Amino acid sequence: MDLQAMRRLFEVGALSEAIIAPAPMESGAWVLMVERRDGLLEHMTVARTDRQKIYKSLESVRADAERVGFRKVTLQVA
Repeated sequence: MDLQAMRRLFEVGALSEAIIAPAPMESGAWVLMVERRDGLLEHMTVARTDRQKIYKSLESVRADAERVGFRKVTLQVA
C-alpha cells in the first residue's frame, strides 16, 4: 500500500497502529507497516508498485509515518 492509500485509510479511521521493523535480509534498513482495524498488516510500498519500500534510516521511515498521519509509532528491534 503506498503513502497516498495509507493516508486515505488513516483519514477515515481504518488504521490503528504504525510499526517500524527491521527490513528482512537488509542490514541497517527498515520497513513501515500499518495495522488495520480489522487486524491485517499492510506494508508501505513504493508508489504505484507492489514492491515493499525499504528505508535506510529511522528518520526517513518516521517521516513517512508522520506523513500518513501517525503521531506515535511502535519500533520493533528484533
